[in-house]
Order: sequence, then C-alpha cells, then structure tokens
Amino acid sequence: MSNSKESEADSEVLTGVHKELHEKYCAFLKRSGKATTLQTRRSCLRQWMIHCQERGVDPTTAKESDVREFVDLNLHKADTMVASLLSTVSVFYIWACNRDYCERNPAENVSLDDTDYNHIDPQTSQKVKVLQQRGDTDDAVVAIPPEDVQKIFEHPGSPAIRNELVMRLLYQTGVRSVELANVRISDIDFGKREIRITSAKADPGDENYIRYVYYHENLDYLMREWVQKQRQSYTTAADSEYLFLTQQKPQMRPSYISRIVKEQAKEAGVNEPISEDANGNTRWLVTAHTLRHSMASHSANGTHPADPDGSGIPVHMLAKVLGHRKLDTTMKYVSTDWEQIGKVFRERGPR
Repeated sequence: MSNSKESEADSEVLTGVHKELHEKYCAFLKRSGKATTLQTRRSCLRQWMIHCQERGVDPTTAKESDVREFVDLNLHKADTMVASLLSTVSVFYIWACNRDYCERNPAENVSLDDTDYNHIDPQTSQKVKVLQQRGDTDDAVVAIPPEDVQKIFEHPGSPAIRNELVMRLLYQTGVRSVELANVRISDIDFGKREIRITSAKADPGDENYIRYVYYHENLDYLMREWVQKQRQSYTTAADSEYLFLTQQKPQMRPSYISRIVKEQAKEAGVNEPISEDANGNTRWLVTAHTLRHSMASHSANGTHPADPDGSGIPVHMLAKVLGHRKLDTTMKYVSTDWEQIGKVFRERGPR
C-alpha cells in the first residue's frame, strides 16, 4: 500500500513556487555535492514540496505544525528514512533563509528526540540535530556521531598514513587545524604521547598560550611510520621542522589540513554541502573544525566507545586541553542530560 502511495507521489507534478524552490536547491546541490547526496536530497525535498502543494501550503511561509504533520505521515517508514526526510527539510530551510527565500526555518524546533517521536532510534536523529544547529553556520557547535568519525578514518585517501594521522590527531587532541599545522617534531614527547601546542587564540603571556594535548597509544604505529619512514621520503623533509608537510611545502597549510578532512568525509559518505557564505563558497557539514567540536562533545558527554560508563572528561580539564579561556565556552558542548546528571550525583555525590 505504501509503495503505491509513494509511486503516486513520484508522479505528482510540482508547479509554481514548489517547483521553483525544488529546482534551485537541487541545482545548488548538483554544483557542490556528491551524486548520492543529490539523489537522496532531491527525493526527500520533493516529498516535502508535494506535501505542501497538496495542502495549499506556501513553502516560504510553512509553519512548524506543517513539518510535524509531514513527519507524522511518514512514521511508517524506516527510521533512517524519517531522519533523512526531516534533515532534508531542515537543511533546505537553512539554505533558503540564507538567500532570503523565507524568514524562518519551520523545522528548527522539530527533533526526533521529541517525546512524540521517542520510538524512533535516537542515533538516527543525531545528524538532524547537527543540521538544525547550523542556523548560524559560523558559530554553531557542530558535532557528528562517533561512528561517522570512524567512517572518515576508514577512508584516509592518499597518502594513507599521513592523512589518517592528521585526522586522528585532530579528533583525539581537539586541536585547531592551524595549531596542528604549527606542530614541530620537537614539540612531541613520543614517550608521554604529549604534544606542546602554541594556541592560535591567545597572546604570548596569556595563561593558555602554551598548553599540552595527548594522544592514544593506538597512534604509535602511525606516528612511527610517518615520522621515521614516510616523512623522510618527501623532498621538503630536509628543510622542515614541522610534523606535517607536503611534497611542495615544508609546512602543511591549515587549509590543506581542512581539505583532507572535507574530502575524506565526502568519500566516507558523511559529508554534504550545507549552505554558501557571502562570497558564494560552499559550507560543508564536516570540516577539520567539526572534528574538534566532535572531540569536545564526545569527551564532555562520554558518548564515544572508549568511555563505556559515559562519565566523560571533567569539563575543567577539557577546557585546558581545548585552550578555552572561559569555562562557559566548554559548557556549550555539554548536553543537559538530567538522567546522566542524576546517575553521577547518586553514585559520586557527597554522603
């Protein structure tokens, strides 16, 4: 029965503003995204536009209630499809609002974590929440699920050893791309697995100008292979004191580091274009800074596999490693999970 309804929806002809916005958004995706992303977004957005058209709803003035009705009518579908439909609507409106096609995102406050939808696998909604938080794409705290981070590591590209080490260090240490680019081999204590970082956001003399970050022993092999072997084969190695370099430059640029993450996230199938900035440059869901945000979020909330009891890293320690001058900055990464808070206080609170 559902297949019949979906076939009828596919044959529905979009007209007017519904057709115009659908075509414009798909054209944007075609210029900057992968074919698989385009196909999924096109199909999901078409279903939303058909929903609006059949009900006489102008998509530029759609309300939150319209989005909730759309989700409700699709709850019979697989969890992943429901998540894709909602994320498509949300990210479409971010794109549309940035171009003044509409004034607000009607999907902004609709989450699959809502009580109404708590039978949906919550893991499928994490990407939706990420997209919804990108109304201000410059300052939003954006984290991706731990399993998506691992998918990126599994698609390092070439040279594999160097690229995987770049990406894993970004995630394990939470450093900014410019800070990683500035790491010298002399900054690394291989025995302690400790790296001395010169902050990109502090001035000399500031308390947090110099800080230390730490990596796991599972990077020992990559470190050894890169520093002792592969790095030495680069023509620029003899004149370079930096950990990361290219065949053309003795120091890898921050933009090069960001490009590695962006491209490999696309290869892993977890990246997609979100919007454009004022200069027409595409903004992507996953960048080098996304790995920093993800490390902070996963560490603060204890949501990565290496933290099975979900206790997380104490926020004051995390702030030091991230180089935050104010604890309030680090607190942005902490979710208000009262169940977890209650669990911790019952187990560890004063007696």
